[in-house]
Amino acid sequence: MTAISAPISAGHGPAHAHDDAHEISFIKKYLFSTDHKTIGIQFLMFGLLFFVVGGLLAMLVRWQLAWPEKAVPILGVHMGWDGGKMPPDYYNSAFSMHATVMIFFVIIPILVGAFGNYLIPLMIGAKDMAYPFLNGAAFWSALPAGAIMVAAFFLPGGPAGAGWTSYPPLSATHPNGIKYHGHMPYR
Repeated sequence: MTAISAPISAGHGPAHAHDDAHEISFIKKYLFSTDHKTIGIQFLMFGLLFFVVGGLLAMLVRWQLAWPEKAVPILGVHMGWDGGKMPPDYYNSAFSMHATVMIFFVIIPILVGAFGNYLIPLMIGAKDMAYPFLNGAAFWSALPAGAIMVAAFFLPGGPAGAGWTSYPPLSATHPNGIKYHGHMPYR
């Protein structure tokens, strides 16, 4: 046992000696974060955002399967499709991009990025992930990759229509009329 004759008071030194801590800025906390919990939450929000994108693509595919001869509401008019009906090559692209988005931008970021980053260090009692800067860089490299995939819908030639595996015979077709010889496209 320890005997302390007098209670220890916290009144030693100036009254504001420990008020040095300041609030971390938004940019430092979210853009340059090395905290595994913050990065895990970022991956979760990223995965949920692309879950919506993949879900909308699934709805588009199911619309085409349910009513193949009817115009697609809203999208058919804005895409300039003949009579608002989805062309067959766009169906292939929507189906392929749905699979790609759901696998690479929903399942993997949520399971590995969100749950792996957030829960594993807590479960094993680690203070943080190994290589925390690299961990944050993984998120910030996934974000532009997803943006490029979605941007393909707005570019001439459209998104990939060969599937995420790119196996023949779909990889050998040229549904948009663009054929490749070497590295230059020609029609």
